[in-house]
Amino acid sequence: MIDTVIKSFFPNETDYCVKPFGNGHINDTYKVEFSESSSAYILQRINTSVFKNPEIIILNYQLLQNHILDHSQPIEIARLLKGKSGKYLFIDKLGGAWRMTDFIKDSFSIDVVEDDWQAFQSGIGYGWFAKACSTLDVKDFKEPIKDFHRLSFRINQLNNAIKEDKANRLSSVNSVVKFYKDREKPLIKIEQLIDMGEIPLRIVHNDTKINNILFRDKKAIAVIDLDTVGPGSIMFDFGDALRTSANNANEDEKKLEKVSFNLNSFKSFTQGYLSQVKSILTNKEKVNLYKAPVLMTYIMGIRFLADYLNGDIYYKTAYDQHNLDRCNVQKKLIESMESHEEIMKRIILESYKE
Repeated sequence: MIDTVIKSFFPNETDYCVKPFGNGHINDTYKVEFSESSSAYILQRINTSVFKNPEIIILNYQLLQNHILDHSQPIEIARLLKGKSGKYLFIDKLGGAWRMTDFIKDSFSIDVVEDDWQAFQSGIGYGWFAKACSTLDVKDFKEPIKDFHRLSFRINQLNNAIKEDKANRLSSVNSVVKFYKDREKPLIKIEQLIDMGEIPLRIVHNDTKINNILFRDKKAIAVIDLDTVGPGSIMFDFGDALRTSANNANEDEKKLEKVSFNLNSFKSFTQGYLSQVKSILTNKEKVNLYKAPVLMTYIMGIRFLADYLNGDIYYKTAYDQHNLDRCNVQKKLIESMESHEEIMKRIILESYKE
């Protein structure tokens, strides 16, 4: 099957090597290397259970690619390749959806921030991306995953999980449920500001994990994994980047005393990010930006909690309490963020003035 896919993009090539690549959890990813040309590409089978309409991904990517690659940019994205049919998407006989992009050579990614320069440079990378997309028309793009970061949608999922209690686990997590429900109303106000247009809808990345930045020589050189790019808020990108990169512990850490919000990483990322986007931010974005890490951590926390109550039907789990452990890590991280709220505000203000 995979040979057929490769032939659909490179019909005249016969000598190549294909091997699994990366550690992504959604799509099947392969590196394709050609012997004669010494060139390499990334081939991916799009997970159509997650991305139900892969054409949306391709159309969004084309708009993004045409916009960014038409200009000289300090940071790059992988170029999408056309197949011999003239299309960017190949559908195999089983209905699998495949696409091919350039491989960005001499680069590396990281899964955990270990040095401040990594947080700073990832801030530069994602900030550049937001600024580069700031002149795109939101109306031209569609949501790859509907309501992906919409808090009210996630709250409804949690409420349904509480009501149905399918796995009969509710009685053991009442205090955890209360923690999240107590924070519901203040955070939903952010969504209301977005819906009213007071916080603008923009084209954003929507999945700003640290490992979606490629580095070379201690510099961010590329932003990757663009399947989720579409309408959203800068609050989503800023918040989710810090939820993942400024957590001192693993996402499923059992020893909650290890979980805390790393202010050094927060400061470094914020300085890098705001150095790129401060000229495009509205006043509402500026004054609410400190809430973004809590918002995105909250969303992930209630997603893990809802899945736990539903009997672990969405996220892969290695043991019975896995989703609860993940939920509790997000809970502890929120508590740590809340305890540093004034410091976070000050860091954002100082970084904005630099």
